[in-house]
This record gives sequence, C-alpha cells and structure tokens, in this order.
Amino acid sequence: MFRPHLDGQPVGKGAIATMLCMLGHHRADRAAIWNGGIGFSRCADCGLDMVRRPGARWTRVPRGHAVVWRRVNERPAMGDVSPEPDHAAPRNRLSGHVRRIGQMASRTIQASASPASRDFRHLARRIGDARTIVLSSHCDMATANDAMLMLAAMVQEERGGRILLIDATLTDQGIGAMLGAAGTAGLSDIMADQPWTAVEAMHLLARPDMILLGAGLHPAATRPERIATILPFLGDRFDRIIIQQRDILADSRNMTIARLADRLWILAQEGRSPMAALRAARHAFHASGMDEVELVLTAAPTGGSYDS
Repeated sequence: MFRPHLDGQPVGKGAIATMLCMLGHHRADRAAIWNGGIGFSRCADCGLDMVRRPGARWTRVPRGHAVVWRRVNERPAMGDVSPEPDHAAPRNRLSGHVRRIGQMASRTIQASASPASRDFRHLARRIGDARTIVLSSHCDMATANDAMLMLAAMVQEERGGRILLIDATLTDQGIGAMLGAAGTAGLSDIMADQPWTAVEAMHLLARPDMILLGAGLHPAATRPERIATILPFLGDRFDRIIIQQRDILADSRNMTIARLADRLWILAQEGRSPMAALRAARHAFHASGMDEVELVLTAAPTGGSYDS
C-alpha cells in the first residue's frame, strides 16, 4: 500500500496521507454541503464520506448510515458555509512528524520457505481471534528481534490485515532499534489523553500494512498504563497488535503490559534460557491470574533458521 524510500529520502506525501487516513485522521474537503447545520463532505485524500454535527468535528459517517450524493441540479438549496470553525485533530502537525521519520529500516520483513517460517506460520494459525499478542522474551535480544519479525510476517500472511508492532522492551535494544527507530519518539513519549501522539511516533515499514511504534526517546521511563489507555484507540485502527517485551521478571512494569494480551507467549532459546527462570516466569503469570501462557522454544541451527 505504501512503501517508504530506503535510501534516506523522506516518505512521500501520498504515503503520509495514506497512513493518516488508515489511522482515522481524515481531512474533510472544503467543498462541503450544509443542511440544517449538519455538514456533509468527503475526505480529500481517500474519498471517505464524512459528516459534521453542530459543535463536533468532522468524522466518518456512522455505521449503518450512508450519504446519498445527488447531482448538483437535483440538490435542494443548502448553505455552503460552515456554521463554526473546525478544531480538528492537528493533521498538519502529524504529517510533519511522519515526514520527519528519516531513513526507514533497510531490512524488509520477508516471509520465506525456511523451517522457521513454517513453524511461525503454525503459531500464526493458532492465534484465533486474538487481537493483542504479547511476546515475552526470555532470550537474547537478537534472537527475540528475529522471532518478532518472523512472527509478525507470518501473522500478516495467515490472518491478513494491518499489523502494529510495539517495542515495549523498555530498552534501546528491541525491535524498534533493529528497524531503525532508535533515538526517535515512541512508546515512552505518548500522552494517554492525546492518543494521536502515538500516531506521530509511528514508523512505516517496508512491508505494506505493517507499522512500528518504537521504544521512544526514554525507554526506561515508559509508563505501561498509558498503553492500556490508548489500546482501544489503536485497536480501532489495526487488526493485530504485537507487543514485544523482555523477561517478565526483569521489570515489574512488564506484568502490567502482559495483562493486555489476548494471547501470551513466552519466547525461550534452547540451551540458553535457564529452566529455573522459565519456571519462575510461568509461576509469576499464574500468580497474576494468567493461566493461558504458551512456551515458544527457539533454536539456531546451521543456516540461522529457528524452530518453535
């Protein structure tokens, strides 16, 4: 749908508009029709029908309703001036932030026919109706990042839709850093009462319909309750949200994030993740009322693929 340049050039205006429309930040065409104080228009970028009620902002037409557009000579006489100024979401500001993302990840997430992809494809088929997936990594971050990429690609291929990757590792070593988002605004910088600040911090990835929310400028200062607050906002705009975190016992905030999951997986590396640590993690999950926890065991045989 949209592909950023991978040579350091800014993302094009068309890609920015596509991303903002996908996330619900539409821009009403000024050529609106007004009837009884209610405005009717279309998004100037994607053509979506929009409506504006008195005292409200431009929004998409509610489900179950439709705008019937007539030819100009068939329309009744209507006012063509907005009854009041529109204080819409700061789309221009959002566009500026998206445009300043800078050089995007040079690593394109690609699905392959390797044993790793087949194993993660099997996992993707088991997620069912889960919308929010948490991958709790009890292994080194290089292994965790590779697994996160493979899982995301397979979930998208098997389940379809738009995917949001969230780096909640509370460090600068997670999937965000791997995909070029280190040192940029992200999860640590969002404001719970202004969910569009999450949109400002999102990064377009080379794989269509896959977007990244990195760890942020101050990963260690991340407040997990903010994720819980904006999750409904994000859930309305993405089909699946995959959250990456470290060992559940590495930080007390990790448990708060894990509670958001519809599906929770512990990622361990064969021969390297201590069994005592895995047992402790499973006990911690159970003690917090999370009994549906599955273990994903990875290994790195010759050739660099992974088994699960």
